[in-house]
Amino acid sequence: MSAVTTLAAISVENRPTNDRVIARYPAAIWLLLGGNLLVRSAGFAYPFMAYHVTARGHAAGAVGVVLAAYGVGWTVGQLTCGWLVDRVGARVTLVVSMSVAAAVLALMAGAHSVPALLVGATVAGLVCDAPRPVLAAVIAELIPEPQRRARLDAWRHGWVLNIGAAITGGVGILVGGRLGTPALYGINAVACATLAVVAARYLPAELRRPAPAATEAGFGSETSKNSYRQAFSDKRLVLLFASGLATLTALMGIFAAVPMLMSACGLGAAAYGWVQLINALAVVAVTPLITPWLSKRLAGGARLDILAGAGAWMTACMAAAGLAHTTLSFTAAAAACAPGEVAWFVVAAGIVHRIAPLANKGRYHGIWSMTTAAASVIAPILASASLAHGGRPSVAAATATVGLLGTALCLPLARVLSCANQIPTMRERPAV
Repeated sequence: MSAVTTLAAISVENRPTNDRVIARYPAAIWLLLGGNLLVRSAGFAYPFMAYHVTARGHAAGAVGVVLAAYGVGWTVGQLTCGWLVDRVGARVTLVVSMSVAAAVLALMAGAHSVPALLVGATVAGLVCDAPRPVLAAVIAELIPEPQRRARLDAWRHGWVLNIGAAITGGVGILVGGRLGTPALYGINAVACATLAVVAARYLPAELRRPAPAATEAGFGSETSKNSYRQAFSDKRLVLLFASGLATLTALMGIFAAVPMLMSACGLGAAAYGWVQLINALAVVAVTPLITPWLSKRLAGGARLDILAGAGAWMTACMAAAGLAHTTLSFTAAAAACAPGEVAWFVVAAGIVHRIAPLANKGRYHGIWSMTTAAASVIAPILASASLAHGGRPSVAAATATVGLLGTALCLPLARVLSCANQIPTMRERPAV
């Protein structure tokens, strides 16, 4: 791409978009958003897996092994699904993964032995979160405008994931308490099967932009090296992955460190349920407030300053939770994370959209989705080790250290992006 073409692309990208007619989103996007909400709302497998294994009469050691197996499957599954999206398309990936998920969850509902539960958890981890990288890759493929993508990413994280989590918790408590965890696994299986059928019937086999769009200031250009080798050789993606993994390890303290800390304070599961619920509701509430402002900022550049600021804010909130003692203080720390969560996830997803080559959209988003899975494995290990060797101050210090590492990595990431002279990084460039 010549210098003139590059400058033209930057000029087009940074042109004010307030007067642009925002086109309707494709039907495939709405179908995938609805499918993600369905599977998320009925996603009982992982949250209630410990209870399911315990109800089968197994000890804590077996519970830990089964949960770890799910985490490993989840991590590998994000890479696998990203590869499948690039190889066979979104529809085939979604239909196959959700069909397998429905079958394995139905089998897990009736499984009793540790080997059966172990295999089931591994396979479930591989396929149950497939809708996430599929939706991300389709957004990157069908929506070329950063401002419109930012809105979708905000809805995806702020509403789909958190409303789904709230429904999962509420329904899980009611149904699981009366009918047991096998019923929850059955419901989860039905939801996955439903999405598989709907995707097979209504999702187009080929999802492509109706017309070629200019690459975003040199980002996302086509390449023949459509492989994970190419993806992991991309310094931008590697730095973003490392920064995201560190930041998410701190954020995952809501699900890993906070329950341990509350238990040490004599606060029960019901109290923690309130913390998790208030966090989800806060994210849902703040999403429509922050999305217009955020989407306008992202229309002109990647905004590494927002990414770093949001990461630092979430880290501070979770470090403060390490020093909390009451349900109110834990709840306040979790709720305060909400604006940072929305901003951080939207900005980070926007960077992945921008840097992913057209032939590698699925792989790039698969790698990015893997950060959540990997952080869910690292966070409880970090929290338990810190609590055992230094108590609450050690948990707060460890959380602050790993979170600030993620923030610090935004600096070399910004340098790599700006040195490549590809997109605006720390500040929006003026319109030409």
